[in-house]
Amino acid sequence: MMISLDLKDRTVLVIGSSSEAISRSKTLSHEGAKVTLVSTSDPALGIQLEGINFSYQPRLRVRDVKGAFLVIATDRNKAMNEWLFKKSRKFGFLLNTLDEKPTSNFYHVAARRVDPHIEIAVSTNGASPAFASRLSNRLANQVGIEDIAVLDAFISTRRLLKSKGRSTFDFDWTGLENHVRIRQCAKTELAYPNFQHEQAPSFGLVFAPGVKLDDDETWPITPFTNNLLGIRMPRSKSNS
Repeated sequence: MMISLDLKDRTVLVIGSSSEAISRSKTLSHEGAKVTLVSTSDPALGIQLEGINFSYQPRLRVRDVKGAFLVIATDRNKAMNEWLFKKSRKFGFLLNTLDEKPTSNFYHVAARRVDPHIEIAVSTNGASPAFASRLSNRLANQVGIEDIAVLDAFISTRRLLKSKGRSTFDFDWTGLENHVRIRQCAKTELAYPNFQHEQAPSFGLVFAPGVKLDDDETWPITPFTNNLLGIRMPRSKSNS
């Protein structure tokens, strides 16, 4: 099971003396963590992280891991990893030792942020980080303008439902996605008349009479949304 950790203001240790330690320190710092890089062999590494939420120290102490929320060891040092694993069980911090699965109690995921609200993560549970990275890149490249439009519609709809005290569980999310994608296709046709695109998926939904692809309509009209928004769409002649 993959989870997303809130690392803001959390104490994180990165132990290592390679460019990988630098890379992971930067990533964790950008997530808001308070990062300490422990490098016993190359003090110059600390200079590369100046200006971010970061500190450097040349040796590892028991009190450092005792107060840590998360520890990442990048040197693939078996003796060090085994010592850290014992301490993780004693003090309860999360530990990742990269390729050394027996001494890790969590695994990294290959994550790609394609939008402020969209992050794609792929995990092989430590079996092949390289494959996870390549697959996450490919999936991230599949996210298009239509997907962002659907997300924006979902966010605004969820806010409206919550503001009216309505459940988000019963809402016709499939219908909303279908409607937004149709609108995006219509906009594309207007902007690029010769653009070739696949037909918008129907998701097995037929909209109620009165739904039109115009700038004023942004909701899939169902009995539920009619009641929610106070909309009373006129029936078509075929249904009157």
